[in-house]
Amino acid sequence: EYERMKISSTILWLFVIAIGLEMGAGLYETILVVPLWANGTPESVAAYYQLNTLNPEFALNAGPRFWMFFTPTVGLLAIATLLTGFRTSPEHRKWRIAGSIIAIFVIGITFAWFVPNIIRLTYDVPNMSPSEIADTAKWWVNLNWGRVVFGLAAWICTLQAFRIPQELPPPK
Repeated sequence: EYERMKISSTILWLFVIAIGLEMGAGLYETILVVPLWANGTPESVAAYYQLNTLNPEFALNAGPRFWMFFTPTVGLLAIATLLTGFRTSPEHRKWRIAGSIIAIFVIGITFAWFVPNIIRLTYDVPNMSPSEIADTAKWWVNLNWGRVVFGLAAWICTLQAFRIPQELPPPK
């Protein structure tokens, strides 16, 4: 029983650290990087595409450098956190499971909608009409703020789980 709780606690720690790093990086990109290409669409997206194409060594392209490795890691840790949380105390369990499920949801929509659309806005700009560029960018930016809020909620839930002992009370 002690060994199981130790593993459960370690997984929770790893998940909290990983999702915290992901949220920090996500906020950085949302606040500082996204406005570089999203303010003034479609011209700004086309200019960003051209800049990245002409100078790939200076491209702010964190997708293949960071996100494609880190996001699946956070997803796997979210699943592990969920699966190791079912035999914890009820108060701890609710926060742990809530954080895990919210994170899994965020990662699911990231791969289902955000990734394909950012790939289009990063690499497929010449094949898109100006209105399609503007609409896709607008949707991406606006929905991304929701993704950030849900990600922060997942992180806060898992931090809340730390405040509460995960051990079940001894039987009476």
